[in-house]
Amino acid sequence: MKRAGGIVCAIGFCLSAAASAGSNVQFSAQAVQSAPDGKSRQASMYFCYNQVRIEHKLCDADMVQIYDMKSKRVLVLVPQQKVYMQRDLPEGAAVNPMLPQEKHNPCATFPDASCKQLGSESVYGRSVSKWEIAVVREGKTLRSLHWIDDERAMPLRDVWPDGSVSELKLTGTEVLDGRKTERWQRTMTDAEGKQSTSKQWYDPELRIITREELPGGFYRELKNIAVAPQPPALFSVPADYKRVEAPAPGQQ
Repeated sequence: MKRAGGIVCAIGFCLSAAASAGSNVQFSAQAVQSAPDGKSRQASMYFCYNQVRIEHKLCDADMVQIYDMKSKRVLVLVPQQKVYMQRDLPEGAAVNPMLPQEKHNPCATFPDASCKQLGSESVYGRSVSKWEIAVVREGKTLRSLHWIDDERAMPLRDVWPDGSVSELKLTGTEVLDGRKTERWQRTMTDAEGKQSTSKQWYDPELRIITREELPGGFYRELKNIAVAPQPPALFSVPADYKRVEAPAPGQQ
């Protein structure tokens, strides 16, 4: 079973999205990702309900990606050539990767799984709903348990079929880039007992995670966040662009 997570991944810019009630906040931001070797990547990002626009450079060329969850498609624009490509989003992926799920049901990201709510409990002093997820792989039924925070809809504890465990705890509050955030720490324990930790900062207004510090010295962050209505033209293809077919895998 693959582990669930509301995640946006575009040219290496990945930020975990918190899973809670839907947000109507529109905003823009700069995405930054840094690796231990000192190399970093940047992109401009724009968020408008069920649409996300990402602007970045690829081989010194400007590139634009538009994730349109309402129409279940992703657009790739090449401004210098005034062309665009379009691909359909796979079933189960047609949700805004940077906005929280509107339902607490963890099966929202597992279209082929069955979910059962086992009840309500308290974990780390917070009210949670306990769920069991079952999927069939190669004739075997794999089961995992998940404790979902009732307020934030984030999994505070996961027990996976291989015996590994993930735990997420609120450790305090912090002002990050001028915005009030909650600081959370995730501890992963594998089946052999080896542990690793990561940190994430959750923005209650935007209802997403705006910074992550990952094992090994990696981090990714949204900076210069500006809450404001976004122009609809950002999420559509200009009239003078021509549609072309996407290249086959392995081609330029």
